[in-house]
Amino acid sequence: MPDPIIAPPPVGKPPRKPGQAVVIVHGMGEQRPMDTLRGFVSAVWSHDPSRAPFYAHVADPADPAGAKINQSWITPDSRTNSYELRRITTPYDVDSRRTDFYELYWADITQGTTRGRLAAWVTNLLWRKPADIPPDARKLYLVTLLAVIIVLVAALALATSVWQQQISWTVGALVTILASFVIWSVDRFGLPYFGDVAAYVRAEAATVEKRALIRSRGLKLLKCLMMDDTYDRIVLVSHSLGSMIAYDLLQILWADFRPRKLEAIRDKAKLKVIHAIDKATLVAGSAWPGSLDDLAGFRRHQWELYRQLRTKDDNHGPWKISDFVTLGSPLTHSEFLVTHNLAEFRRGIAERLFSACPPVAEGAAAGGTLLYQEGRNRSSGKPQRAVHHGAVFAATRWTNIFDRGNGWLTGDPISGPMAENFGPGVENIQVELRGCLGRVFTHTLYWSLTATGVEVGDRPRSHLAVLRDAVDLGRKLEPSQAEAPTIPPRK
Repeated sequence: MPDPIIAPPPVGKPPRKPGQAVVIVHGMGEQRPMDTLRGFVSAVWSHDPSRAPFYAHVADPADPAGAKINQSWITPDSRTNSYELRRITTPYDVDSRRTDFYELYWADITQGTTRGRLAAWVTNLLWRKPADIPPDARKLYLVTLLAVIIVLVAALALATSVWQQQISWTVGALVTILASFVIWSVDRFGLPYFGDVAAYVRAEAATVEKRALIRSRGLKLLKCLMMDDTYDRIVLVSHSLGSMIAYDLLQILWADFRPRKLEAIRDKAKLKVIHAIDKATLVAGSAWPGSLDDLAGFRRHQWELYRQLRTKDDNHGPWKISDFVTLGSPLTHSEFLVTHNLAEFRRGIAERLFSACPPVAEGAAAGGTLLYQEGRNRSSGKPQRAVHHGAVFAATRWTNIFDRGNGWLTGDPISGPMAENFGPGVENIQVELRGCLGRVFTHTLYWSLTATGVEVGDRPRSHLAVLRDAVDLGRKLEPSQAEAPTIPPRK
């Protein structure tokens, strides 16, 4: 099926520019294909009147009053590798650029997690020293521990009563009903949601195969988009457990696409930006800064390096992922979920098992740099350098949006800030969300049109404005170009 015919913009509009792709990675639970994608596009594109020109405003078919929304189409696309998925495409926006939205769907792969696997994962989490439990996870830890103790004590009391024949038929029937309800709850809620977490978060013999299948699907989609000349930018957005999947994909992709064989004269512009990142984020004797004096400046350098790398050359593939946006992310609890304690997680950062933002430096004692020498040019003998494999956030901005509640039921207890684990280069934005139940468990409301939400801070924006600014369809830092590059035909 060909792409829909789109009316040309009025005379006098600037030339059309290369498009951009937004990939959303859904969270845990038995998600239906495209449910997350359609809700996200509705919030970021359809109901943002500032993004589309007047000729792209149409009546909302779901609104009897006929309110106007921005036009979009659901289009078949082979990149998703699934007949259940489509891309959602937009007309040319006010910047003469089109956006295609994709969903990385993985829920089908994690189906079939057993009660035993879920129980083993919960046991692993609970079997920790009190000192190894981070403060922001202690309330959830206590709730989980209390629930497990109650179930075990009830099971022991029932077994003892039956063995001593001190239980009546009535009590036995009630206990049987209660036990059936517990089993139903585990099957209905525990396995569909936390079964996904148990199947992916930690690398163990029982999880390696499913982790590999999920990553393989994600890498195939993202590599296809990276090599597509139709796009010069990709935004990777992720929710809940999907943020852990997206983070892993970023690390794997960067190892393949990172700049290598850089030479002082030939790659002067790229090296200039890399040195600017070094200067802005690193100090002598420190491989990782405790804080950044100029976060906005660091993010400008990240954007400039992305611009330098988004065009393929002989020494690296095109790096087009400019932004990583996490919503309600459990990455904030990585030292608890992925490793056993903060010390082990910090060791993983230092060894570049995990990527920090800003990246960990080479040669911290000498001032620190993201580069290392990997040899010399065979013909000229000039030294060549590469950006190390843990420096993905030198060229990709990370925005983390979270709703911190009381740690029990209000707000989003799964989410939180990232600075402690991943560094001060992450832009953490706290919002307060309210749904039909008020502030009760707001984990799924980050792009909700029916919820209300506001940014916490001196310049409060709505939760939708926060999300739209993070995705940044308008590319605030993109310099104006007198002539737009030629856009190849769509596939």
